[in-house]
Amino acid sequence: MTTNTITTYSIHEMSQQTALPASTLRYYEEVGLLKNVARNGKHRLYTPEHLKRIGAIQCFKQTGMSISQIQEFFYHEDETHDFAALVELLSAQSAAIDQQLQLLLDNQKHIHSKLAFYQAKKVASEEHLPEPRWRDFA
Repeated sequence: MTTNTITTYSIHEMSQQTALPASTLRYYEEVGLLKNVARNGKHRLYTPEHLKRIGAIQCFKQTGMSISQIQEFFYHEDETHDFAALVELLSAQSAAIDQQLQLLLDNQKHIHSKLAFYQAKKVASEEHLPEPRWRDFA
């Protein structure tokens, strides 16, 4: 919907664009993650800026940030302009992601070893060969 050359979105349109339920959008507004949501009567009107903010929220959530961490980020970004706090928060999250990635890589390596082992067991069973030993794959 375009109002006075400003593009706005209803809660239904925003929900469709972001794949978030309307209840989540209302919650984000309630906890201060989405601010300055205009109303047309009782209907919310979201802007492209809100859409960008939701994209950032979704990104942060996918990296494991809690709602309170996201609130803190936006507080410093919007209110205090405390760039040192923003850098600290993002650095800590980046380090947490690095740990998660390493754990996933370690687990992937273990899964690959198990997969190779059981593929070898399957072949051995089908071709009546001696069974492989796990220690040869671990």
